[in-house]
Amino acid sequence: MKMKKIVIILIGFVLLIFLCLCNNAAPGALGVNSPYLNHHDSVKYVGAEQCAQCHQDKAQTFLETGMGKSFDYSSKQKSAGRFINTPPVYDSFLNLYYLPYWQGDQFMLKEYRLVGKDTVHKRIEKISYIIGSGHHTNSHFTEENGYVFQAPITFYTQNGQWDLPPGFEGGHNTRFSRKIGMECMSCHNSLPETDTKSENKYRNLPHGISCERCHGPGEIHVREKGLGRLVDTSKHIDYTIVNPRKLSWQRQIDICQRCHLQGNAVLKTGKTFADFRPGMKLSETFDQFSPEYEEGDKFIMAAHAERFQKSKCFLSSVKGNLNNETGKAGFTCITCHNPHISVRKTNVAKFNSTCKGCHTSEVQTHCTENQKAIDMALNNCVKCHMPGSGTADIPHVSVHDHYIRKPEKAGVAKPLKLKGLRCITNDNPDNNTVAEAYISYFEKFDNNALYLKKAKEQTAKLNTQNNAELKTIIHFHYISKNYSEIIQLVDQEHPIMDDAWSNYRIAKAYENMQRYAEAKNWMDKCLAIQPDNLDFILQNGILLMKNKEDAQAKENFERLNQLYTKNAECWAYMGIIHLKKSEFNAAQISFNRALQLNPDLELALENLKLLYQTTGNSIETEKIELRLLELKNKK
Repeated sequence: MKMKKIVIILIGFVLLIFLCLCNNAAPGALGVNSPYLNHHDSVKYVGAEQCAQCHQDKAQTFLETGMGKSFDYSSKQKSAGRFINTPPVYDSFLNLYYLPYWQGDQFMLKEYRLVGKDTVHKRIEKISYIIGSGHHTNSHFTEENGYVFQAPITFYTQNGQWDLPPGFEGGHNTRFSRKIGMECMSCHNSLPETDTKSENKYRNLPHGISCERCHGPGEIHVREKGLGRLVDTSKHIDYTIVNPRKLSWQRQIDICQRCHLQGNAVLKTGKTFADFRPGMKLSETFDQFSPEYEEGDKFIMAAHAERFQKSKCFLSSVKGNLNNETGKAGFTCITCHNPHISVRKTNVAKFNSTCKGCHTSEVQTHCTENQKAIDMALNNCVKCHMPGSGTADIPHVSVHDHYIRKPEKAGVAKPLKLKGLRCITNDNPDNNTVAEAYISYFEKFDNNALYLKKAKEQTAKLNTQNNAELKTIIHFHYISKNYSEIIQLVDQEHPIMDDAWSNYRIAKAYENMQRYAEAKNWMDKCLAIQPDNLDFILQNGILLMKNKEDAQAKENFERLNQLYTKNAECWAYMGIIHLKKSEFNAAQISFNRALQLNPDLELALENLKLLYQTTGNSIETEKIELRLLELKNKK
C-alpha cells in the first residue's frame, strides 16, 4: 500500500514537471524561460471587466487615474475641452483656422481659410476618439474604416486653451494625415486588435489602459481561481499573473518605462510593440533612444522613468544591486505611486511620508532648508525637490520633474550641444540597433546632419551577409537617396525581405532609377505583406502610371478610395487619368475633391490649370496661376 502511494506521488510529480515544461516551452512562446505562465503568447487577455469581478475596489478607483482615462470615444463626458465662446486656433504658417464644436453628440472640427471675410476653404471632420486623460491634455483622432489619424487640435487643460498638437506647430502641421500606428497607440491605450495588412488600421480599439497592461494577460489566472486553485500570496508568488511588487527593481521599472520613457523605440528583429508583457525584460522587445547633449539635457514630458533613475534616492536604494535582477526592489516608481489610485487623490502627506521614511533626523538626512522656506512650500517635499515646470516638447503643460534632487539655483541657460543618441534601456545595444536608431530618428523626428553622419558611421560596421543588417543598410541608403547603392546591394545579395518596408524601399530605388519593371516586382512583394497600406497603394498607382499602365493605376486608386476616401493625392492622380482621356467633367470633380481635402496641393492645382487651359476657361486659369504664384512666394 505504501509503495502504491509512492508510485502515485511519483507519477503526479512527473506530470507536474511535464505540464511546467509544456507551459514554459510552448511553440512561439514569448517568455520561454519565465516562471510566469502568462508570458506565453497563447495566453489571452480577458479585459478589465473580468478583473473587476473579483477586484472591484481597485477597478473602480483605477478608472479615475490617468491610465484609466487615457482613451475613449469622443463624448462630452470624456472631453475636458471648453467650447463656449471658443476662439479658433490659427496656424499662421498654413493660414488655416481650426474650430472645435459639438453638433448634437458628435464632436466636429472645422478647418477653414479666410480671404478678407470670405471663406475660401472649409473642411469638416468628425472626431472619433479622444486620447489623453485630460490631466494635461486631450488630443483627438479621426477614423474611417478602421484607419486612424491624428487631428490638428489639442486641448491643453492646465491653461484651458486649444492649440495645435505637439509636433504640429512651427510649420509642421500635417493636418489630418498623421498616421497613428502601434508605437503610439500601445502606450496611450490597451493593446488593440490590429489589422496587419496595414499600419494604422484597427479592427478593435480598447477604451483606455487596463489592468492587464501592468499585470499581463489574465486568462490562466481567471481560470485557475475559478477552479478554486488559490495561492497564499503573503508567502508565495502566484505565477498565473504578474504582481509588479514581487518583481526585481529592473522589471518593475520596465513596466513603467514601457510607456513613461520618451524617445525613439527600435524594435528587435521579429518583435512587435504588443510582444512586451509585464515581468519581461523591456530591451528584449525594443530599445529606446533619446538625444544626448554636452553639459546638460532637455526636460521632456514623458521621461519620468529616465529622470527618476538619475536620482540619488534611487541610486542609493539599489547600491551594489544595479545589475542584480533578483535583488530587492528598493525605491521604485510604485514606492510613491499606487497605480490603482489617481495621483490627484493622493495627498501631500502620503508623498511626504515616503520621503520621511528614509530622510529622518536620526540619520541626519532630514531637510536642511530654513523653516520659512519650508512653510512657504506648505511643507511639501515634492514642491521643492521635484518641481513642476514646462517641457521642451509639449507646449502649455507643466509636469513634475522626477529627477529628485536639491533645488538648483536658476542660471543663464546655455545652448545645448548635441552629442548624439543615448540608449536608455540597454547599456550595450548592438551595432544594428544603434544604426537603425540614428536612421529612424533622422527620418521621423529631426533631420539634423549629425544624426545622418552617425548613421553612416554605424552602418559601416554592419555586414551585408546578415539579412537583418542588410535591411538597415538599405534603410540608410534610402534616407540618403543613394538609390544606386541599394540596387547594387540587391543585385549582389539577392535578398528575400520578409517585411513590407524593406521591399518598398527597394522598389522606390528602382523606380527612381527608372527601372520600372524591377520596381513593380518589389512593390508587388511589399503589397503582398501589407495590401491595405494606404501609402503603398498610392505609390503603386503612381508607379503604374510611370510605366504607362493607366488602366491598372486607375483600379489601384479606386481601391484606395474604397478603403479611405480622404487621400488628396489619390484624388489628384485620378483626375490626371481622367484628364488624359479627355474626361473633363470627371477630372474636374476629382481635382476639386483633392483641393477640398488639401487646398494647397500643387499637383491638383497644376493639373486643374491644365484642364482649364485645354477647355479654354481663361478666367479660372488665371485664378489658379495666381494661387500657384502665391504658394511659390510663400516657400
